[in-house]
Amino acid sequence: MLPMKQVTIMTVIGSILVLLCSIFLGVFPSIFHSIVGKMLVISEDSATLKDFISPPVPIYMQFYLFNVTNPDDIRFHGAKPKLRQRGPYTYAEVRTKHNITWHDDEGTVSYLQDKSYFFREDLSDGLLETDMITTINPIMVAIAAKVQTLPLAVQAIVEVAFMRFRESLFITKNVGELLFKGYDAPLLSELIKYAGDPTNSKGKFGFFYPKNNTDDFTYEVKTGAQGLDDYLSIVKWRGNESLSYWNNEYCDMINGTDGTQFPPQVTKDKDLYLYTSELCRSLYLKYERETDVHGITTYRFVPPKDVLEDPKVNPDNQCFCYPNVSYCLGASMLNMAPCAFDAPIVLSTPHFYQGNQVDIDSIDGLDPHKEEHETYLDIEPNTGVAMRAMKKMQLNVPLKRYGSFPSFKNVPEVIFPIVWVNESAQIDEEMAQSVGKAIYTPFTIVDAICGTLIGIGAVLLLVGAWKFIGVRRARNQQKL
Repeated sequence: MLPMKQVTIMTVIGSILVLLCSIFLGVFPSIFHSIVGKMLVISEDSATLKDFISPPVPIYMQFYLFNVTNPDDIRFHGAKPKLRQRGPYTYAEVRTKHNITWHDDEGTVSYLQDKSYFFREDLSDGLLETDMITTINPIMVAIAAKVQTLPLAVQAIVEVAFMRFRESLFITKNVGELLFKGYDAPLLSELIKYAGDPTNSKGKFGFFYPKNNTDDFTYEVKTGAQGLDDYLSIVKWRGNESLSYWNNEYCDMINGTDGTQFPPQVTKDKDLYLYTSELCRSLYLKYERETDVHGITTYRFVPPKDVLEDPKVNPDNQCFCYPNVSYCLGASMLNMAPCAFDAPIVLSTPHFYQGNQVDIDSIDGLDPHKEEHETYLDIEPNTGVAMRAMKKMQLNVPLKRYGSFPSFKNVPEVIFPIVWVNESAQIDEEMAQSVGKAIYTPFTIVDAICGTLIGIGAVLLLVGAWKFIGVRRARNQQKL
């Protein structure tokens, strides 16, 4: 073969290899994301439907209860509450979606999701459901709050009822009863009978009774069939596109997903939105830093302080004040009365993390720390899947001198912590390896093949150039 012909062939082949492989390396991420997107779409015959119906990642609910150590001093002398945290009492959480209905024209699917809880003694550090806890009496507080503005005669009758049914401001029950099993409450039973509800005359109460093996109404979410920008975003809850708790368009918005999955291609500069029925509101999270879950690179997103900031500092939160802006709570707190049948319930961050110092100092036994008490989600950015989630909230009741009730006449005015919960989920190492192979292996293979071909192309170009120089020199010498 003639030398110049060799040079031409090597140059052409080398250029093609370098050019095509460079272009392919540039467009492959888009091709990969397109493939991932098609795999994520939820449909009746999709590979992702099974995981959508029942998440494969283990979910746990870890309860930390506050045991009251000075109930009599609080009740009779207005002493500062002294609390001692007990926990974790760990429960496995099992989720199952059912009553699934497809709405192809809208690109949505609706469903109910049952949640069941099973105590895991092996994950509870030796603690048992039979452990006894002293806490505030929520039934007594709720009734006093309900009738505090009624005539004194009515309040006196209610106080007699407290004595007749031996209700005390503080109760001691075992953990199982306080959480999911419930305990017998004769006064509550009497009130239910008086209200004429024969279907529920048992009169049992627990902070999460009877939530076990129940759903929180119908969700309708985007399947991704009409695009992934709003993938799994909640379109309707309980058949409505917005809430009706806060009487405000902003506070009543339903935004984002349920927090287990977000649209793919998550970026650091874009906030993530989620709706949680437990909080009766939507919230948003901001990127904080890169993290690692069993070798998988993830982005950590956390709710910024503004989300539960004092309404005096962040006016956007004033619409969460109930019944109006004259009754705003401090930072880290949310009044749940509008969505809890007007019951005096306050949800907050654990230990009032990011709350006002005056509220933290009003209770002995609170010690807020970012590492222990902050909610966060570690998101795999390519798929939008939460690889690790720690969603934390605290249940409280407002303790104060309700009306003219003798039972409350000496108590301090505080937001009284009862229990805080960490709903946690994290993929295990085996699952992480499978995710890693699915996400990283294609890029590794493409990089290796294209890198090799680009290297071969570069060598051909160099050899071609060297040969071309040699031919030119030979021709110049012949001319001489």
